Amino acid sequence: MKADILKLLLQSHASGDEASFRKAALQLAASESSAGHLRVADEIREIVARMPPTGGQRPRAVIDIAAPRGELADILEGGHRDERLRDIILSGGVRDLLLRVISENRSRDRLERFGVSPRRRLLFHGAPGCGKTLAAAVLAGEMGLPLMTVRFDALFSRFLGATAVQLRAIFAEMPRRPGVYLFDEFDSVAKARGDAQDVGEMNRVVTAFLQLIDADVSGSILVAATNHVELLDRAVFRRFDAIVPFEKPNRAQLAELLLLRVGNLGLTEDQAVELATEAEGWSFADAARACDDAIRTMALADRVAITQGDIVDALEDLKKRELPARK
Repeated sequence: MKADILKLLLQSHASGDEASFRKAALQLAASESSAGHLRVADEIREIVARMPPTGGQRPRAVIDIAAPRGELADILEGGHRDERLRDIILSGGVRDLLLRVISENRSRDRLERFGVSPRRRLLFHGAPGCGKTLAAAVLAGEMGLPLMTVRFDALFSRFLGATAVQLRAIFAEMPRRPGVYLFDEFDSVAKARGDAQDVGEMNRVVTAFLQLIDADVSGSILVAATNHVELLDRAVFRRFDAIVPFEKPNRAQLAELLLLRVGNLGLTEDQAVELATEAEGWSFADAARACDDAIRTMALADRVAITQGDIVDALEDLKKRELPARK
């Protein structure tokens, strides 16, 4: 793959095609990231960002080459991510596992010299809003790879057999376009076979997925995320290198999230601990939305510092509007 990119670089340079040259350079950066050469990848991207426009033209926005093209554009959404480990609150065990997965994939060449591969098939499960999708974005950001999210609304076809064909197209893309491939709401594609409410088509989809994941030898990372792990076909579990639980945050984690989101706007550690008691039982997503509402209140009041009252009001308002069960 790298040889093809280098040839494209030379051809585009020889023909004076700046747009193609930029795209090829970014492809080379993605290839280096997937091989674990993160510093080289970052340096290539910085060089591309500093490249001046030629021919007196205005600078044009660089198109993210991670965005799927052609038929895959309907079933995959992709792009490079800025999220890093500093942007997510995780339990100690989950953080350690993600760090290990990142380290293994950065050192793929070293591992393969001893006949082993990095863990790259991960199953995230837990309640909604507890960080599964964000963790996939963090993996992509830390690895310097695009996050490729499968759109299940487009994946499932009314035509018999078409869904399995589209799944094959996604797996065929994984070696060509290294990335973190996120199958969110995974229970919709890997639901237990033999369910009385399912038709034979779903059984064929599950069987196709199992065959495809067994045959996959790409360097891409596959992340499946589900809120309903109990619905998955039992044969699915042994296909994953790690099964990672995402639980609702405790008080300490909620306080940490509050400081992460609004600590730079004046919230103190003591205030965060007190507010975490008010938000106990909430998901990370719930608490983050309350923080965003509090920031809006602060901004509309023409202030540059947030108050504890702003967040208390946001929490109470969110309870009334969208979380009646927590009242």
